[in-house]
Amino acid sequence: MKKDAFYFSHDYNAHNDVKILFMRQQLGMEGYGIYWFLIESLADAGGILPMKILPVLSMQMHTTEVKVKALIENFELFQITDNQFISIRLIEHLEKRELITKLNSEKGKKSAEKRKLTSVQPQLSIGSTKERKGKESKVKEIESTITNNLSKSNLFREPKIPNKEEVHHAFLNSGGTNEMAEKFFNKYSATGWFLNGSPIVNFKNLLPSFITNYKTINDGKSKSNSSQAKQDGFIEYYNRYTDDSKG
Repeated sequence: MKKDAFYFSHDYNAHNDVKILFMRQQLGMEGYGIYWFLIESLADAGGILPMKILPVLSMQMHTTEVKVKALIENFELFQITDNQFISIRLIEHLEKRELITKLNSEKGKKSAEKRKLTSVQPQLSIGSTKERKGKESKVKEIESTITNNLSKSNLFREPKIPNKEEVHHAFLNSGGTNEMAEKFFNKYSATGWFLNGSPIVNFKNLLPSFITNYKTINDGKSKSNSSQAKQDGFIEYYNRYTDDSKG
C-alpha cells in the first residue's frame, strides 16, 4: 500500500447489511465488488463524483454502465443530487477523519512548542524548525503536483458536446450525408460523448474514419442485395422457361 494512501473503515459485517443483501440478490458478488470500487473512487475524489463519469468507471471495472448506474440509483446505497452521487456513510467518515487530523495537528503544534521552550540547546530547536518548514514545503510541492496531474486526468476532463446542427454541418462539409450525421450523433450521445473511456474534445477528428466505415458497410450490403436480386431473377426466368417448355 502506498504511504500516502488514506484508510477508511470497512465494516467487517457490511456483507450482511440489509441494503447490501438486496443488492447482492440482484447483482451477485459482482455488484458487491462494484459497490466497494465506487466507495474507493468517491474517497479518492473527496466524497462526490458526477454521474457523467460512469462510462469511465465502468470501463475501469470491465463491466457495463447499466449495472453501475443500476447499483447507484437503486438499493439506497448512494444519494444522487444535481447529477452527482455521494455516499452518506463515506461522507461521515471523511468528516470524522478530517476532525481527527485537525486535533492531532493541534496536539503536534502544542507538543512542538513545549519541546522548544524546554530545550537546552536553541540550535537544535532552530534546526528542527528549519527541517519542519522544509518538509512542509515538500508536502505542498507534492500536493501541487498531484492536483495538476488530476486536472489532466481523463477522470476529471469533460467532453465538448456538439449540438445536432453542428454535427450535420460538419458531415456535409466532409463528404458525408445527413443519415451518417444522425447515426453518429445518436451513437456518441448514448456514450455521453466518451470514446474508450476518454472524453471526446473534438468530434470532427472522428468523421473521416466514421464516413469510410459507413460507406464500406453499406457498399457491402448494396452488392449483396444486387447479387441476390440477380439470383432471384435467374430463378424466375428458369422456372418460366421450364414451365413453357412443358406446355
